[in-house]
Amino acid sequence: MGIDELLGGIESGSIETIVCDTEAAWREAWTKHELGELDSVPMAVAGGALADRLAWVFHAGYQAMLRRAFPFCPTDGWASYLVAEDRSGEYPAAVLEKTTKGKRLSGCKSWVAASEHVDHMVVRAICEHRNEYVLIEREAQGVGLSSRESPSFLPELSQGFAVFENVVVSEKKMFSRDHLSSNFLGEEPYHVLLALSAYMAAQTGAHGGPLTAEIVAPIHLARQLTEKKVEGDKFMQGVAQLDKATTRAALQFGLFIERENKELFHRWERDKRLVHMFTRDLERRAK
Repeated sequence: MGIDELLGGIESGSIETIVCDTEAAWREAWTKHELGELDSVPMAVAGGALADRLAWVFHAGYQAMLRRAFPFCPTDGWASYLVAEDRSGEYPAAVLEKTTKGKRLSGCKSWVAASEHVDHMVVRAICEHRNEYVLIEREAQGVGLSSRESPSFLPELSQGFAVFENVVVSEKKMFSRDHLSSNFLGEEPYHVLLALSAYMAAQTGAHGGPLTAEIVAPIHLARQLTEKKVEGDKFMQGVAQLDKATTRAALQFGLFIERENKELFHRWERDKRLVHMFTRDLERRAK
């Protein structure tokens, strides 16, 4: 689904939100609609438009980000980028060590998206004083995943903890910074904000509302960044503008959905900090 197709579908009423109360239901819908087969921009747009809540909006944008940021990541199933670590010192950081039997990954990561259904993990680990990115499968020996109970933010999305104990890592599963997207730092906010913008536009249309200039502005801005192949500092500045446009659209959307659908508005109020998740960092980097 491209951006023009999205807007045309909203105006014609042909786009229908998929009701998914659980992550398992979202996984089934993801597979049925073959969202994982799409490139990153159509994936974010289609996933955001089909989602019925912000947990799946975030996840659609997050999966799209992974497709773009880590070109080596498998296209089947779901993936997660494991970078966050325990700051208290109670749990050891993830380290990739050389042994007589090859490279081994050990340590912990403190946040895993869709921990109940994730298939592939891109783990950032220290190896000889530098960061390496290793691709680990859920079923690999020595991998342990657990999920938090009742997260307060995006609660339908399972959010977990990972432990690695001497996990064998082959050389072909190891990647340096050079293997990542040239716009790596901006890929997550870009794709999540695009999915969020598609969600707001689709829900507005589904509830009979007008696609005002404020609602569609972030979608058009996101398309410009892609079509012009903007990179580097200009890309980060463009994503910062996308963030501002999305904030303006969100203000209008919140007022509209409060009148039209109380249940949807309740979920929106609970999770709407997704709108500002990247703002502070984007403002800092844009300078």
